[in-house]
Amino acid sequence: MGGGAGANGPETIAPVDAPPIRQGLRNDVEARATAALLTEGENLFRDGRFAVALERAREVEERYPEAQGSSLALWLDARASARVDDWQASRAAVERYLEIVGAEGPYRVEALVLRVSGLLETGGDALGALLQLPADVDPELLTDADSLAFTIGRGMDTAALRELIANAPRHPRIFPSFVVEMAVRRYLFGAEEEARQLATQVLAMAPGERVRARATSVIEGRVEEELTASGALGAILASSGSPSLRQVSLEIQEGIEVAIAEASDGGGPVRLVPVVDEDNPSGVAEAIRGFESEGAIGVVGPLLESNMDAMARSRTGPLPILSPTAPSVPPGLEGVYTLTGIDPEAGRALAALVLREGLRRVVVLHSASNEMNEEARWFRQAFEGGGGVVARTLTYPPGTTGFGPQLEEVVRLAPAGLVLLLPQGEGDVELLAPQVSFYGVREVEGIRLFGNESWTEAAVLQAVQRRHMEGVRAVTSWPVEGEFGPAWTRFVMAYEERFQRTLRSPTPAWGYDAARLLLSASRLGGGLPAGTLRALREIRDFQGATGILSVVDDRIVREYFPVRIGNGRLVSLSP
Repeated sequence: MGGGAGANGPETIAPVDAPPIRQGLRNDVEARATAALLTEGENLFRDGRFAVALERAREVEERYPEAQGSSLALWLDARASARVDDWQASRAAVERYLEIVGAEGPYRVEALVLRVSGLLETGGDALGALLQLPADVDPELLTDADSLAFTIGRGMDTAALRELIANAPRHPRIFPSFVVEMAVRRYLFGAEEEARQLATQVLAMAPGERVRARATSVIEGRVEEELTASGALGAILASSGSPSLRQVSLEIQEGIEVAIAEASDGGGPVRLVPVVDEDNPSGVAEAIRGFESEGAIGVVGPLLESNMDAMARSRTGPLPILSPTAPSVPPGLEGVYTLTGIDPEAGRALAALVLREGLRRVVVLHSASNEMNEEARWFRQAFEGGGGVVARTLTYPPGTTGFGPQLEEVVRLAPAGLVLLLPQGEGDVELLAPQVSFYGVREVEGIRLFGNESWTEAAVLQAVQRRHMEGVRAVTSWPVEGEFGPAWTRFVMAYEERFQRTLRSPTPAWGYDAARLLLSASRLGGGLPAGTLRALREIRDFQGATGILSVVDDRIVREYFPVRIGNGRLVSLSP
């Protein structure tokens, strides 16, 4: 900081530069003693002897508080206390100093910046103090403020950061730090065009050098070079079990390898450490300890929910675990996620669609499996929260092939809307859709049919006669035909380039997205497991190969889009 505020500090102290700590009789002898102690203290501070410098400052505070210039002892006290990590004392000293010297006192801007540091370290309103720093000062005085803005912005969750950008005062030096933080996040989450627009806005402001460099790296596509992910990415996969499980394991590993190759090209290196025997509990526990000992970014796996609890409880620290395929996460596990669990957003999006269509009273029919019970609960909660009423809920046991009793009851009830929540990949839509027509449900006057994402799968649309699917309104996590998410095309090109063969299954994309989520969080979180886990919890609108992903309430969710099935295709209903 300038003058006595810098790391070196002044060689001499002029007692007339600042008022006394308290008013009293002037004494030239005390003034000279104060000047000598402060000069010695500043020289000690410059030499890195902070504890001794602090002693000199407090000697002035105790012996010569009425001497002209003695308030500078508080300024030295504040800086020296900070250097010995006594932030409570630093904050108290700097606030007292600012109160005494007023708006025109020496080192006022530097003291205001140090006060922000003290608030940040002691749990005060550092953000509010940062945004109140004066703007019309020498930009060099705000260099430390740039670092503080970077630290505060990096620690904010994405929703709070977005709100800050929308509503905060446009401080010409401080505000750009928060905008560029959002730009970096959007870039790492795959929204590169939005990121570049934000970075361009930053360069049009008055950013400091560090912020300008970050914005430029976004525009030039060099974010990965600036925020490298390096180290090990673990994977717990399956080498035993059914042939289909082993094939899924192989394809998941291929997707992980594509993500790692991309990360290493952008600045790394990252290496994959696969453990291909998730059914060996002792081996998995040993592998987890190995990942922890070398500070692994995180772990992709396991594939089966039955292995998640033992694997998670083998950890001794905050190592993130992300399964690409487990249908759910056992309760009570911190830092454990799955890409394919029941998604509350699916039920909420379907409820919003039904309400938007003007229906306020529906019947729900769903499988009695645990997963569909949960999806039905999310739908009902959102639908009734929006003013709707679920007049009746009908269920059927998993494995049912004939739905006559349930569908005859629907005809008897004659609802305005029937919501059909069916599991994915189990053939229920293929069995039930023709029976909806056969039992006369479609003939109920004014009835509209609504389905969950199972109705929108490409294989289902191809397998079921079009007349049985026509007009069904549903939600899907990606409405573009032939794709599964916004990064699908990018993934396919990278996969086929790496393996020199055509991608014939979407399964590798789940490994790709799981690895990319962990790698992006590692970049944002500083590369250590705790930081990676913290950043993972803040991911919003991640542009994945399998959809637009966010972490909400400690679970991975997707964005869903309303569609209508027409002529065997998905027709967007997005407003």
